[in-house]
Amino acid sequence: EEEEEEEYSERPGLGSKGNNRSGVAETIMAKMGWKGQGFGLGKQEQGIVSPLGTKKTGGKSGIIIQEQIEENPLKKIKKFSGTPSRVVLLKNMVGPGEVDEDLEREVAEECSKYGVVEKCLIFEVIDPNFPVEEAVRIFVSFNSIESARKAYVELDGRFFGGRTVQCCFYQQDRFDSHDLAPGPLDPK
Repeated sequence: EEEEEEEYSERPGLGSKGNNRSGVAETIMAKMGWKGQGFGLGKQEQGIVSPLGTKKTGGKSGIIIQEQIEENPLKKIKKFSGTPSRVVLLKNMVGPGEVDEDLEREVAEECSKYGVVEKCLIFEVIDPNFPVEEAVRIFVSFNSIESARKAYVELDGRFFGGRTVQCCFYQQDRFDSHDLAPGPLDPK
């Protein structure tokens, strides 16, 4: 009987045991805008990040529990490059002369997985002596710092077309004034 106390309820979505852990709770959260494990509810995604479950404690009684979730993806990076802002600068995604008319739209579409993309701009440095991996600068402006952080975490170090993408946060005021050229204020 002690073993029975540790089991989860047989009701789907309310802490069901076995591999099928989706159900009522996840469906309700999805209707409220929940995007899945690691994403919270609410305007800034700061709320509950996983469905609640139930744990049977005996007979017809139980308790509500918070399901264990995987490690927060934001913990993958110990230190961000630049002061966090709503703008992420992507470097080494493509090389000089490889920018086409679809790239801006494709990058914005890919980044929309992490939050609302307000604007995507591409700036190409034409100086032949400039480092190739930094010559094409892709700026993505999100509607929140949290969305920009998610994009940073997922995109930094990711392989794209045989290249390793490098991310850093970019100063919002410089982006807003279209100061996109490399300079001494760039994060390292």
